[in-house]
Amino acid sequence: MSVPFRSLQQAPRHLLVCEKGHARHARSRHAAHVRDHAYNYRVSVLIPECGVLPEVLKSTIADVGEYYLVRSLAVHQLVAQEFIDCFVRRGSCYALTYNTRIDQDNTAALLPTGKLILSVDKDTYEELGLEGRPSRYSGKKPMRYIITIDLTDSNFHPDGKKHKRVLWALKEKKPLEFDFLLAWYNSGNKNRM
Repeated sequence: MSVPFRSLQQAPRHLLVCEKGHARHARSRHAAHVRDHAYNYRVSVLIPECGVLPEVLKSTIADVGEYYLVRSLAVHQLVAQEFIDCFVRRGSCYALTYNTRIDQDNTAALLPTGKLILSVDKDTYEELGLEGRPSRYSGKKPMRYIITIDLTDSNFHPDGKKHKRVLWALKEKKPLEFDFLLAWYNSGNKNRM
């Protein structure tokens, strides 16, 4: 395979954020960065010259809870009404694609707020035909798109056009399947909307 020399000089687009700070500081943004980014599944912490892990980190790690690795789960199953009724409306459901690269692969995340977020390449976006927006990390010529589907929206019900369109796009038009890290916490709320 012949690769033009020009392409070897171009670095792939990646976003790496490094911050120096103290987790206990009142204005620390460490927790917010982890909590607010839908595609975090791994966080590395480097503590120079640390012989014993600080108690604040031990307690944070202990609160992670149980999660499951579900292999070859079709995304359309996350928008099925049975799944929404059993897991999204009755608790906090987290799902995140496993072993995917957000800057190169198609990925998906289900947030505990009930929002399903798909980060897809341009071809997949056009094939799905669902409403979305260009990724803010895509550059001048959008090559990645973000599709957000609110599973708790009152207009997103099995008899509605929106639900039928999304289900058709994800099941028949462009089936997407991933390995997912999945966690669910029962809130005891029977009819969360």
